[in-house]
Amino acid sequence: MEIVKKNLHFIEPFESLEDIQHIIVHHSSRRNMTTEECHEFHQKKRGWSGIGYNYFIEKDGTIVEGRGLHVGAHAYGYNRISIGICMTGDFDVETPTNAQLTSFLTLCGHFLRQYNLQPQDVLGHRELDGVTKSCPGLLINMEDLRKQVSEYLISFM
Repeated sequence: MEIVKKNLHFIEPFESLEDIQHIIVHHSSRRNMTTEECHEFHQKKRGWSGIGYNYFIEKDGTIVEGRGLHVGAHAYGYNRISIGICMTGDFDVETPTNAQLTSFLTLCGHFLRQYNLQPQDVLGHRELDGVTKSCPGLLINMEDLRKQVSEYLISFM
């Protein structure tokens, strides 16, 4: 698995993640947003240090490091205990590409094994308390996604 590191400039220093309990799935809610565009949006429009996600998956399946294994800014109340993975796209009206889904399963599976987590620890942003948005999109069935994660993990045993 290759993770691309881009030269993203963050305004504030990072703090390392220490107690990872969840993988949280997001969509960009924009059909063709790039990592750089997301980074700029989070800095200039949201006023954050930079891209809030730990990892960002492009349409072609490229996995890009956002904040990496540092505290993110993607899920209020969960940033210190989770890895946020965002796939670019608006999954209210489209589905992830096969390349994105393959990369997601690979990345997610890696972290589940590394941190001894289970498929039920993979949450859609909308499943968190207090979240009213559809993220990671209405066309993402989280039970089906967790089943795919489980099948992916079994295939490596």
